[in-house]
Amino acid sequence: MKSNEQLNNVVNFLLEQTVRQMRGYAQRQLDILQTGITVDQWVLLKIIEERKQISQVELAQVSNKDTASITRILDLLQKKDLIQRIDDEHDRRKYLISLTGEGEAFVTRNLPLVNLIRSQIVQGLSQDDIRTLKGILDKIRYNVGSGGPDVFP
Repeated sequence: MKSNEQLNNVVNFLLEQTVRQMRGYAQRQLDILQTGITVDQWVLLKIIEERKQISQVELAQVSNKDTASITRILDLLQKKDLIQRIDDEHDRRKYLISLTGEGEAFVTRNLPLVNLIRSQIVQGLSQDDIRTLKGILDKIRYNVGSGGPDVFP
C-alpha cells in the first residue's frame, strides 16, 4: 500500500468490509424469517446436504473453518436435530456427519428463502459482472492460498 493511499481504496479492506456487510445482511434476513440458525450453521447444513455424508475434518476444510468451530456448530445443529454423527466403519476415531430427516426438510424448506437473500446481494449485477467477479475472487484466493507464491520465500 502506498503511504498516501486511502484505506477505503485498498482492495483487501474493501473485500473484508463487503464480506462483513453481506454476512450481517444475510443474518438479519435469517433472523427476520425466524429460521433459528446462523449464517455459519446454514453453510455447514448446505455442505452436508450436498455431500450427503462428510467427515468433520473434511467439513472444516471445505468450509474453511477450524475444527473447534466446526465442533461447536455441529453440537448446536445436533441439539436442533438437524444433523447426526455416525460412526465411521473404516475409522472408529471419526464420525461421518449427515442430515437427519428434519435437517433435510429444513434445508429444502429454507433454500428458496436463502436463494432470495443471495439474489438480493447481487442485485443489479449482470451475469457477465458475476462471472467476472467470480474470476477475480478465484485469482485472489489462488494468490493467498497454498497455490500462490509467497512474498517472503
